[in-house]
Amino acid sequence: MGSKPEAPSPTGVARILYKEIVPGDLRKIIAESNDSETGGGARDFRFGEFEKLEPIIRKMFPNTIKEQRRRGGQSVIVDIFRGTFHWNSNEGEEQKTVDFEPPTTARPSEGRITRVHEQPCFAPGRIRKDAGRILLLLVQRNDGSVWPHFIEEQSLSEPGAWDAGVAKELLKCIQARRAANRVVIGYRDFTTGEGYCNDK
Repeated sequence: MGSKPEAPSPTGVARILYKEIVPGDLRKIIAESNDSETGGGARDFRFGEFEKLEPIIRKMFPNTIKEQRRRGGQSVIVDIFRGTFHWNSNEGEEQKTVDFEPPTTARPSEGRITRVHEQPCFAPGRIRKDAGRILLLLVQRNDGSVWPHFIEEQSLSEPGAWDAGVAKELLKCIQARRAANRVVIGYRDFTTGEGYCNDK
């Protein structure tokens, strides 16, 4: 069951989805090999506890397309969630289509953003190697557009660096997961008050 927010909705922000970036994820961005201990399969950002996250994923990736995949050794048709990422570059605002695939038979609890090395908004230079704990933050604005950001934990405590409501939400989940020694993953929908932070 989702919990209610303790702060007003951030200006212009409808909802956020976030996950901690681990070493395996960093290698995916530059299309290097990975191991299952540090992020999962190659070229994907994996989101565990998909069943809990699915409602917010459907809002951020609102177009459903049908693709053929193998499940349980058989070829089946599955629903793929498709959306668009927006980001700013030297050329101005840019955008690119992105797919979020539901769990496989082998990983029944994990959905994933696919082919992350092909997304310019995930360019390696956007993350400092000495940045400490990093979160991937997907921000869906009130107009429906989704903007990915890489966030350094320390920046969440810097006055004015982030909206106070967003920073508070993220820090609360980070602190809870640090105590449990677990990777941070969760969401907050500011339009409905629903939220989730790793089994909390």
